[in-house]
Amino acid sequence: MISIGKLVPKQPWYNAGYIFPLGYSVQVEYKNIPNPNLKSLYTCEILENEAKPLFRVAQGTFSFTGKSPTACWKQVLDMINQTLKANSKPQVKTQVAGPEYFGLNDPVIVEAIEALDPSHSCELYWREKENILKAREAYQTSGSKKERKRTRHCHENEDDSFENYGGAWSTIQRRERYVNRLANLGEEIVLEDSNPIPDYEDEITLQPIVAPAISPHGHIAGYYSWKQALKETDGFCPFTKLPLTSESLVRLTKTNWEVYKNSIKNYSN
Repeated sequence: MISIGKLVPKQPWYNAGYIFPLGYSVQVEYKNIPNPNLKSLYTCEILENEAKPLFRVAQGTFSFTGKSPTACWKQVLDMINQTLKANSKPQVKTQVAGPEYFGLNDPVIVEAIEALDPSHSCELYWREKENILKAREAYQTSGSKKERKRTRHCHENEDDSFENYGGAWSTIQRRERYVNRLANLGEEIVLEDSNPIPDYEDEITLQPIVAPAISPHGHIAGYYSWKQALKETDGFCPFTKLPLTSESLVRLTKTNWEVYKNSIKNYSN
C-alpha cells in the first residue's frame, strides 16, 4: 500500500459498501499488457474530477481512468486481450472485480480506511456495515452450515454434462449459453425484453447485462451470473463475502427500475 488517502465525508465519495478516500493508492501485480506472459505492477489510485472520485489504473506508459474501479480494470483486460489476439493466443476469459483489485475488499486496507472516519460521518456506509455484521452473526449462530455442507456434496455429484465454468468470473458472452444452461438445470428461461439497462456492465462477467438482478448490498449482475457465482462460492457473495441466496436477489425490470436504481453501487444517471 502506498497511501491510504484522506476522507471526503460526502457522497459520492462513499456508498453503502465502500469508502473512497481521495489520494488513495495501492500497487497490485497483474499480467503485463505488451507481454501477458510476464507480470507487472499496476498502480491503482483514487483521484478527483469535478468533485467526484476518478479511478485510475496505471502501468508504465499505460493509464486507464473511469467512474468505477471495474471500469478501469475492464480497459486493462481489453488491452491484454488485444495483445493475445494479435499473437493468436487464447484470450483471458476469467475477469477481475474492480474493487478487489483496488484492494477495497482487503481486511487490512478496509480497517485503515475505516480509521479515517472515527466519527462515522459516512452514515450510509456505517449503517450498512452494521447490517452486515448482524447478518454475519445471524448466519454464524444458525444451523445453515449443515445444510450448506449437504448442498456442497450434492454439487460435487452433479451430472458432468452441465457446463463446467472455471471460476465465478467466467465470461458469459451469448444468450445461447444462458438458454442452454437453464435448459440443463430445468429452470424457466426468462430473458425478458423489459431489461431496463441492456447496455449496463454485468459486475461479474463484465459483459452487457442479461436479466439484471440487484443484491441486498447494491451489487448488480445478470441473474444467471449470480446463480453461477453463488454456486461456485458455496453461497457467498463474491463482493461482500457474506452469505447470499438467489432468493434475496431482486430482478430489475422497466417497471421497478426507478425504485432500485439509486441503490446500485457506482451507478451514474
